[in-house]
Amino acid sequence: MPLTAYIAVAVIVFVAALIQTLFGFGFGLISVPLMIFFVDLPTAVVTATVVSTVSCGIQWIESRAIIAREVSRRLVFSSLFGLPFGLWLLNNVDARLMKMLLGVFVLFGVTLSSREFDLRRLPLAFDYSMGVLAGVLSTSTSTNGPPLVFLLHSRHYSPENFRAVLNRVFTILNFLTLLVFALDGKLTTDAVLLALMALPVMGVGVGLGFRLRKRFDPENFRRFVLMLLFATGLSAIVNAVFS
Repeated sequence: MPLTAYIAVAVIVFVAALIQTLFGFGFGLISVPLMIFFVDLPTAVVTATVVSTVSCGIQWIESRAIIAREVSRRLVFSSLFGLPFGLWLLNNVDARLMKMLLGVFVLFGVTLSSREFDLRRLPLAFDYSMGVLAGVLSTSTSTNGPPLVFLLHSRHYSPENFRAVLNRVFTILNFLTLLVFALDGKLTTDAVLLALMALPVMGVGVGLGFRLRKRFDPENFRRFVLMLLFATGLSAIVNAVFS
């Protein structure tokens, strides 16, 4: 891989880590669609998953005092049922179709959230269904955030609990995803080396994100979450059309 590609991946990882630290999600949504301009999709998915696991683990430790364990358990448990199906999709379904479907799903969620649909009274089955979908997306595209973000945004979680739940779930889900990749032979030397080289840059992004968090009040936080979801959904569709 040429030096310019390594530099590009480093910049992508820095931006993705910064965004994820500020809002609790977005690493895979930002990094994977951009990385595939420089590496193939499986390498991008594995690299993003490895780096995101470390990033989320750091933030999980930072938010460990926040009580948000019940919903985390529901989401992790239900995601286990989606992991194998997502791996099957990665191996058998065209990547462009996957990106298109992901973008459509994200934009649909943004539309519901922007119209202030109050989903707080929906039964717990809604949590479990979003967990399964996150599992599918985790192994197929490394972008497991949209269903979880949509769920927590719809339930009107505070920014602190929002980030705490996502970092707990992402850390565990990403680790399980890496185990699935290892069993399926997806943890190639190139992907692992690329991820290890990107970790220092990720650390810089996370550190800067910690410093900037206090600038967002709850209302601005919700607004930025919607804007980020819209941008990532649109980018997934554009990438699918023109890749």
